[in-house]
Amino acid sequence: MVCEKMNLTAVFLPPSLNLGFDSYLKKIVELDEGLSEVLTGIIPLIPHVVTSSFDATIPYMHMNVTMLVPCPKAVPGTEKVLTNFSLSVWLTMGLVLLLTTAVFWCAGNGPYRSVCNETHTYRSLSNCFHNAWAIFVGVSVPQRPTNSSLRVFFFLYVCFCFVISTVFQSFFVSYLVETKYEEKLETLEELLDSDVVYGYHPAINAIQNTLSYSEFVKFLEYKKLKEDCSDVRKCVERMITKRDIASFMAPMFVTYVAREMGTVYVGKVVCSLDQVSVPGSLTILFKKGNPLLDRFNILMRRYLEAGLLEKVWTELQHRASLKGGGRFSEAAGDKFFVFSVSHLMPAFVVLLVGTVLSSVVFIAEQIVNWLCRRRIKRNSRFRRVRVLY
Repeated sequence: MVCEKMNLTAVFLPPSLNLGFDSYLKKIVELDEGLSEVLTGIIPLIPHVVTSSFDATIPYMHMNVTMLVPCPKAVPGTEKVLTNFSLSVWLTMGLVLLLTTAVFWCAGNGPYRSVCNETHTYRSLSNCFHNAWAIFVGVSVPQRPTNSSLRVFFFLYVCFCFVISTVFQSFFVSYLVETKYEEKLETLEELLDSDVVYGYHPAINAIQNTLSYSEFVKFLEYKKLKEDCSDVRKCVERMITKRDIASFMAPMFVTYVAREMGTVYVGKVVCSLDQVSVPGSLTILFKKGNPLLDRFNILMRRYLEAGLLEKVWTELQHRASLKGGGRFSEAAGDKFFVFSVSHLMPAFVVLLVGTVLSSVVFIAEQIVNWLCRRRIKRNSRFRRVRVLY
């Protein structure tokens, strides 16, 4: 816009797509030697750039450079159902099931069973386990106990199973209505202990001593999983697709790349750590004494006050969104999903485990029955031989 207003012909040299320190140094050297007259792009207004050899225009953009991390992923439906209760709760329910089976068996085979006159249903260990398991999964038992004390315990166990079933169903329905996500990374300590790779920039490492965030400097020293992130676009694409890398960059650029890739909900794919935020301003660099500096400042200020830069930025994002076409709408996590058989996988797993256990018990009973018959035949033959002798 400025060149068009001043009737200048702009010749663009090949851009540098690398944010390495060598790339900055090369472009600054070209400007100092007169190979180029204007240097624009990601030129931060810092003392390392603006020296006695160069003049900078007024800032044309203000932004916050933050630590961007991948947002938590949506937990799959099957995993959500299995994680309704913690491991300790599942183990406690299993312990209650075993203890209930033991109480049923002891009540049916205790020293006062003749007085209590308990039914044969609670005298077999397998029948006691079947009854306890049936109550746990909400199935009726073939016969209720006759002993009064055992009836009280039976009623308490039914109430316990009813409460557990109600809580489980409540969590199950809530997870179907609202999507559950993984734990979000909120601090540098959590990012340091996580498996997320840190994508570093040589330019950031060059100015890390000037940063006033001691925690961030400590993070740069102790983080082991690191990768070179000089090619920022590749790192952003990896952050959106694989979600296994974090980097220190401007959210505006990440938003543009995400829209160009077709991401509908950018805020659900890329998140930021508010703990580390460095405000910055971008400027245009001239060699010292260039007469175009004052005219550039006047025209740039007028364009900025008129809001033309925001207009161009909005149009650029809109074209990027049209180019992407919403290809990664599922990656952001849709609000609704189709209920399928996979969400009932725990029920089928329980059914499969019960079928396997029943088959094992049936085979074991057949083997024991066969061994008992064989032993009886041997004893009968031995008695006959002894009588004949």
